[in-house]
Order: sequence, then C-alpha cells, then structure tokens
Amino acid sequence: MRTLTVGQFVSLDGVVSSPETWHMPYVDAEMMSAIWSEPADTMLLGRVTYETFAGAFAHLPDDDPVAGPMHRPEKVVVSASLGALDWRNSRLLPAGDVAERVAELKAGPGGPISVIGSITLVRALLVAGLIDCLSLLVHPIVVGSGTRLFADDGPRVRLKLSSVDVFASGVTHHRYAVG
Repeated sequence: MRTLTVGQFVSLDGVVSSPETWHMPYVDAEMMSAIWSEPADTMLLGRVTYETFAGAFAHLPDDDPVAGPMHRPEKVVVSASLGALDWRNSRLLPAGDVAERVAELKAGPGGPISVIGSITLVRALLVAGLIDCLSLLVHPIVVGSGTRLFADDGPRVRLKLSSVDVFASGVTHHRYAVG
C-alpha cells in the first residue's frame, strides 16, 4: 500500500490559505531541504493548487532548483472542471467518488504520494481516513484570518508526533503519523 503524506505551510494560528502573502520571508535552505526530503513519485493536487503550480513551474527548465523537483513526480489532479492538463506528466483522477478513487490510487503500484496545498482535498481525505502522515511547516506568524487546516466541524483525528525540527528562521517542521 502506498503512503499518502500531506505537506502544508501553516501559520501559528493554523491558517493555510494564501501562503504567498506570509510564507516567503521564511524560505531558506533548511526549509527547502525539508520540503524535498519527502520522497514521492506522485503528487495529488486539487484544481486550484494544480493551476497555481502549473502557472508558476510548468514553463521552467528541469535544472531550476524548485521547478525541477516539481516536474519529476506524476501529477494526479482532482477536478470536475478541467479538461486538458498543460503541465507535463499530469493526468486527471478518474471521475467518481474522490475518496474511492484516492483509495484505488493508494492501493495501486508506485511509491509514496504527496498532497501539497489543496486544502479542500486534504479535508476530504481526512474525513475518509486516507492520510498517513502530516508534514507541517509551522511559521512563527499569526495571520489572523483565512482558511485553517482543520475545519471547525471536521473529524477528530488522532496524531502521533514522529519528529519535530526547529529552523533558524523560527519555522518548525512537525511530522505526524495519522491514526
């Protein structure tokens, strides 16, 4: 069975939305090392995150330090509205129940699966019990408003802390096993 890890940039008050407005001052070599230390041969993305990433990275060369690692994994996109996908090595998740389709993806051949951003998808996967690991880069900033990682009416999820690292920037990297 393939493992599914969710990676998120999170503010101290739990906000995950619009990281482009608060995340960038904390990006450094330690953070980049942590991001790329999560091996995955598949990225599972919601439509909004896919469109954002494709717009930013699809046209960049393979030797770009950020785009190169983004090009390599297969991108599996959850969307009912997208038709053609422009970013190489991308495909749509087959139509149907998202939880059922992701369970099939996890049961199929391949290595680890990562979900980056895609908060609507992440919340659905939490409800379905399909997430194996949370990899949270918690930033030392209170954003105040925005979409939070865990919905107010979401499920109770038991987590076991696997590791925590503190970066010079003040960002902490928390890894939790789910379940």
